[in-house]
Formats: sequence, structure tokens, C-alpha cells
Amino acid sequence: MGEKKFTGVNGSVESPALSADYEKARRFDKLRVGKLGVYFRDGLKLRFIRYDFIDRAFIRIHEVNGKMCCGNTVFQYFRLVLVHGGREYADVISEDENAMDEALALIHENAPSVAIGFENREK
Repeated sequence: MGEKKFTGVNGSVESPALSADYEKARRFDKLRVGKLGVYFRDGLKLRFIRYDFIDRAFIRIHEVNGKMCCGNTVFQYFRLVLVHGGREYADVISEDENAMDEALALIHENAPSVAIGFENREK
């Protein structure tokens, strides 16, 4: 098996340890959470965000009101957001709330230094 090429926050990253971690990482819908960081597809790129770069991680719920032929309904999308220095570096969308909640819990387990949850700046 060849090494995979990842796109990190500072450009391309390749290493046998990273490829092995990606293969062993737990999959949560479109996201993988490994021991070294978080992996996800961004267009044609395979992105990697290492834990020591992440300051905060939280789930953003996006509701969409849909008009159907027989009435109205609400669709919910769940986004795992990874923040560094007040800037959002990753926003991975899923329709599976449990998958995103479990991914967030595993991120907290693997990197206890990452703050979990939304930060309210209105004080």
C-alpha cells in the first residue's frame, strides 16, 4: 500500500505514520478521527488537521425549511467545526447527528486540550 498524500494547514503532508493512522481511524460518515488528527475530503483533496492545531471543536446545527407538495418539513444538517485562532479551518457536514456527536467525543478523548463546544462571546 502506497502512502497517501494529505493536505494539512500548511500544505502537502506525506508520511507512513499518517497513512497508517488514516487507515486505522474511526469513520463517522464523511469524517475520520485518528490518534494524530482529523481527516476529511475537501473537494478532491484529503485534508488532515492535527490535534495540536485545533483550539476548539463544536457542532453547528443547520435547519432548512422545505416546502413539499403535501406540506412543510424541516431538514437538519450537522456540521463539525474545527477552530484555530478564532478562524474556522474545517466545516464538515453530515445528516447523521449521532455520527457527529460521536466524532466530537472521540476528538475530546484523543485530545483533551481541545476545547469542546460553542464559545459565547456576548458577555
